[in-house]
This record gives sequence, C-alpha cells and structure tokens, in this order.
Amino acid sequence: MDLSRDRCNIIKGIAILLIMIHNFVDELFKIYSNEMAYSMKTTQAFLDHLFTADAVWYIFAFCGWIGVPLFFFLSGYGLTKKYDGKSALKPGPFIKNHLVKLWLLLVPIYLVYFSIYTTNIQSAITQLTFTNVILSYCNFGISVDPGPYWFFGAILQFYLLFIVFRKMKTRWLWVLCAVFIVFNYCILYCADATTMKWTRYNFLGWGATFILGIIAARNRLDLSKRTNALLCVASLVALSACLVIKWLAPFAEVCTIVFLVTVTRPMKSGWLRFIGVISPSIFALHPLIRMLFYSLFPAGADYPLVTTVVYASIVILASWIHHLVLDKTNQWLKTVGH
Repeated sequence: MDLSRDRCNIIKGIAILLIMIHNFVDELFKIYSNEMAYSMKTTQAFLDHLFTADAVWYIFAFCGWIGVPLFFFLSGYGLTKKYDGKSALKPGPFIKNHLVKLWLLLVPIYLVYFSIYTTNIQSAITQLTFTNVILSYCNFGISVDPGPYWFFGAILQFYLLFIVFRKMKTRWLWVLCAVFIVFNYCILYCADATTMKWTRYNFLGWGATFILGIIAARNRLDLSKRTNALLCVASLVALSACLVIKWLAPFAEVCTIVFLVTVTRPMKSGWLRFIGVISPSIFALHPLIRMLFYSLFPAGADYPLVTTVVYASIVILASWIHHLVLDKTNQWLKTVGH
C-alpha cells in the first residue's frame, strides 16, 4: 500500500482533530468512551443520545479516541518506509533521536504548566522519563494533568520494538498481529478494568495497529475506485458495530484504519494536510490549553458550539507557532550536531 506524504498528513489531520475535540468535550460534558475500559453503561448512554440535539458531542466524546490507532498505524508505516531494508539502523542513535523529539515536545509544556499550577513532581518525572505507563498498574505514575501523555510512553515502546519487528518476515508479522488482537479479546473478557486500562496505556493494547502499519508499508496494494468505495462503506459499518458491540470491540482499531485509509484516497484537502503537519504540536499543546479554557470559561458547556470552535482555533494557532519554533530548534540541533 502506498500512502503519499500528503495523504499521510491528511489522515493525521483527521486523527488529531478527533482526539483534540474528543479530549475537550468528554470532560466538558462528562461523556466518556470505551477506549480504556469497556462499559455497557457508557455505550447505552451514547446510544440513548445518538438521535438527540446533543448527538454530535456524544459522537466526538464516544468515538473520537479512534484517532489514536491511526497515529500508531502511521508510525509503523513511516518507520518502515524510512528504515526497512536498510542495515544502517543503529539502535542507540535511533532511540536517542526519538527521545530528543519527544522531550522537545514535552519539556516546554511542563515548564509552562509548572509556572501556572502546582503538581506532583514525582508523577511529572515519571511522565518525562516515559515510565508512567508501566507504573500506572499500581495507580502511580499516571498524571491526568496536564494531559493524556501516556501516548508518548507507548510510542517509545514501539520505537524499541521496531528494532525487532523490522527484521521479521511479513508472514510472522501477520501472526503477531493476530496474537495482539486475541490478547486484547482475552483482556476484554477475562480482566478487570484496571488491567484493561494498563494494557491500553502500553504497547499491548495497540500492537496490532502498529504492525499493520509495517505490513502496509511493505506491500503495494492498488484498489480500483469501486473496490475502495465498497471497502470504505463496509469498514464504516463494521467500525460502528465494533464501537457498541462488546464482542467486536477488539477489531475497532483495524476497522478504523481501513475506513480512514479508504475514505481519504480521493481527498486533496490543503487545510487537513496543514493540520496533519502540525499534529505533534497540537497533541502536546491541546491538553494544557484545555485546562486553561476550563478555568477561564467554566460555563463553556452552556455554549458548546462556540466554546469548541474558539478552543480549537486557539489550539491550532498556538500549535502552528509552536511547530515553527520547534522546526527552527530542530534545524539548529542538526547544525550543532554536525
């Protein structure tokens, strides 16, 4: 499957908008999803409001998390396109470069956060050392403020695993992908909510999507317009079912990938591509801006559309500036490195 850089950015743009709005409205309206721990009560609340005036907010709150597996998929895809087939990948420099990128995103956010709020320093240290996702099983290390930065710990685990995965034959990657899906199926039915949440904070919960990214990058797949359209509709129907039917839930990420990859095929959206380019900055900044927004506009839930549009506009503007500064910093670091 060949995804151009522009198309990857369009998919990233859709994914980060889903995540950004999802993380805003779920706390604003106290509407939650089944991303980390499946609850029939949550599912029923979503279905009860699906055809009401508040439906759009329930859709974002309940379904917006599906942007997460897209980033894991695109990470596997991008790493494979860059490194697969090359023997020059040195684990030390590879991990070091990605650690620097993550710290450049996180450290400035925490400096701003510390200047405004008081926080648990110990918890912040676990976030900045990316150990929070491992320690979360003991209810220690996961700080909900300023944001859902468990993602950085999970993606670092995948960077480490990629060193091994890239050497595996595609057929064994398919087997491993199936193992991850079966494991999540067992966790869904056999484990308590704490264990399921810990699984979703780590690579165990998202391994199938990352591996699918590697497989997609290795295999060229040309689809006719008709086949693409049929896959798009079928995957959307399957995704809708996976989000509300418990025994289908482990396949939600796979259906998400198929749907977004097929639906973006004919797209040539400049603004979505721009959002995708600055998506790392949006992910890093939007939790802090969300906290400030809740404090400054406590009655925001009374004006949901206006509140969400203003919040999203501020996040995108701040992220664009952050992206420009980050780009200049990376250029400077490369110059110093040489």
